[in-house]
Amino acid sequence: MAMMPAVLLDDQRRIVLEDRQEPVPRADQVLVDVDLCGICGSDLHSPDLPQVYRGGFVLGHEMSGRVAQVGAEVSGWAVGDRVALNPNGNVCGFCEHCRAGRPNFCHQATMETALGLQADGGLAPSVVVSPKTLRRIPPGTGRVEAAWVEPTATALRALRQAGDIAGATVLVSGGGPIGQLACRLAADGHAGRILLVEPAPERRAFAAASHVDDALTPDEAAGSVRPDVVLECSGSAGATTLALDALRPGGVLVVVGAGPGSGLDPVRILLKEITVRGSFTYADEFDEAIDLLADGRIAVADLTTEVAPIAAALSAFEALRAARTMKILIDPHG
Repeated sequence: MAMMPAVLLDDQRRIVLEDRQEPVPRADQVLVDVDLCGICGSDLHSPDLPQVYRGGFVLGHEMSGRVAQVGAEVSGWAVGDRVALNPNGNVCGFCEHCRAGRPNFCHQATMETALGLQADGGLAPSVVVSPKTLRRIPPGTGRVEAAWVEPTATALRALRQAGDIAGATVLVSGGGPIGQLACRLAADGHAGRILLVEPAPERRAFAAASHVDDALTPDEAAGSVRPDVVLECSGSAGATTLALDALRPGGVLVVVGAGPGSGLDPVRILLKEITVRGSFTYADEFDEAIDLLADGRIAVADLTTEVAPIAAALSAFEALRAARTMKILIDPHG
């Protein structure tokens, strides 16, 4: 059987670039030629996240491509169709969460068969998937834009969890790709003022393009801002503590990123009547993100700092860990 290069989280929980057999779809599956696949911040920490990254699988859950082969039992798709892949799209359809319209809590979709986490993902030239994961890309959508659907959906879900932000002061903590998208989506949602807190000057440099009114270091933000809403995208306990200190009474904290420690002080939450909400993957936001990117309402090309061949994928992981770059997309055929 033919072999292909792939970035794996191997059985020893190491991120490695190895040759792997090209996949062959079953009758109920679709083979997709991967065009581009982004490296997510959670991918960087996948060896330490056994709760969601099972190991032994190809990484990559931010992917787009074209249908290459359609199983005999699959209808509605044809060879050549451009697609974005919802990595959490293989929903069971009958659990209490699916029936309640909350597919982001379907255990099968998010904890058993998520592409790039518990099943092979897009950091390889091809991937076999359930047709439930496929989403059609509108004609004319840019190649780069198609690869940004998954992170855009993640950020859009976070904004929805914050409630009505029109006219509100919104602070985004963490200026990586999700944070920059959150700022851009907040502007699209008519936020009154947008603040970005980010320690790295390389990432604060994107603030103007992300419609940020003030880009601050954590030290500059401490004690000087009073937002109505905080979107915590960094996963830093210190950033969460800063958010609780900064929020106005009755404010909303949306936890988008997760890392060691929480920073959640129950006394501050109690005395200010702060509402704390989590934001886990997405539901309808995945399809909405496609439309936002297709019609150009949310720009992402400037956030894409490099398109790298798969041979350079491990170097890309290191550059992202060091926060030396904003977003690297991998071309598995490059």
